[in-house]
Amino acid sequence: LESRRTSKVAIDARLPRYLGEGRIAFTNAHILTMSHGDVIDRGTVLIDGERIACVGACDTSGARKVIDLAGATIMPGIIDTHAHRHILHQGIVPPHNFEAAVYLAYGITSTIDPAVASINLFPAAEAVDAGIAVGPRSFGTAEPLYAVATAYGMRIDSPETADREVRRRASWGVVSLKDFLVSSRVERQWIAEAARKYHIFLTGEGGSLEHDLSMVMDGHSGWEHDLTYTPIYNDAAQFFGRARAIYSITMITDGPGPLAEEYFWQREDVWKDPKQRDWLPWNMFLPQTRTRWLRPETDYPYPLLAQGQADIVAAGGYGTVGGHGDQHGIGTHWEIEMMATAAGNARALEFATKHGAHALGMEEDLGAITPGRVADLIVLEKDPLIDIRNTTSLRYVMKGGVLYAAETLDELWPTARPFGPHWWKNEKILESDDRPVDYWDKRP
Repeated sequence: LESRRTSKVAIDARLPRYLGEGRIAFTNAHILTMSHGDVIDRGTVLIDGERIACVGACDTSGARKVIDLAGATIMPGIIDTHAHRHILHQGIVPPHNFEAAVYLAYGITSTIDPAVASINLFPAAEAVDAGIAVGPRSFGTAEPLYAVATAYGMRIDSPETADREVRRRASWGVVSLKDFLVSSRVERQWIAEAARKYHIFLTGEGGSLEHDLSMVMDGHSGWEHDLTYTPIYNDAAQFFGRARAIYSITMITDGPGPLAEEYFWQREDVWKDPKQRDWLPWNMFLPQTRTRWLRPETDYPYPLLAQGQADIVAAGGYGTVGGHGDQHGIGTHWEIEMMATAAGNARALEFATKHGAHALGMEEDLGAITPGRVADLIVLEKDPLIDIRNTTSLRYVMKGGVLYAAETLDELWPTARPFGPHWWKNEKILESDDRPVDYWDKRP
């Protein structure tokens, strides 16, 4: 300090991305390409490094590993565009991070968190990219843009402020922005102009139908959560469709009636699900899923919500899958199942893959099994075109050419290594005990 001199030390904190190496082939596969509806029976998928090299009839002589799937189904990895999952670690991300791992274990190879603290999102995303942690590709909006000043940023009170706030987030690497009910239309227009300038999608928190219409009119790429008017009519569906809007509906936690997640809790013993027990701490699934509502299925509004989304897509828009982080992993599959009630199985699978890739701005790299795309794919024991619930019959998950066993997330290719300990799992608290209460009073 007395010398008033400073010195600089350059720190290079860059790490290479962890990607597949060499050639691996899956043969005798039932391939749902998600490209123009093409389905290939008993075909081959050849991966070279992180990308798909060949699909269909392929020469596998140069492959270092060949896996005969004997008719099992391959489809692109699932993309969840509304996954609130960066919550617990506050910027200090453990290598064995269940908030990431549970999604990959359910075949979800990419997620978007549309309202997330940047100190949580970016460390977690980079840990996965570098191979330090196991999980899906992790994208997000960082902190939302609000109508008032917050600890996360300034109020959008001028075009210059909008430009500054959007530029900050763009420099961090966001793929989209979140307008969280900014009430002034002119302020929303300033945000939309800045988003266009920096080539970033702009989504918004859904409000009234009029609010959602005005957002899309003013340049928002789409919105999240259900339209407040259910069912929607053709004029609204045509407008959103022709605007090519992205509708991320999150039926699991939305609608004019009971929440759809309550339907699945009453239909299934979720709290006994071995995968939920393996990949989540007990307090993130046990308390709520043991509660049962014995409502008639017709009380739940998800068929009407799904029909509205299907109508918008039929008119030219996009529908994406978002489990909202309410029931990590399995909730995304419930969302696909609900979408299929209106759109059909094939179209619901497109929502979960191709349309999600569009929402990321990565439709040339993700969302389909074609040569040149990134090797994000899942192997299923059963065909989801026959029964949409077969999306959970996972055998393998591949992300960027790295292959994992779906049940354990042990890496199988290019390196064989176990996932490691499940430090969050408490075996004692998961035990079922049917002894009478007075048993405990009789113990010595």
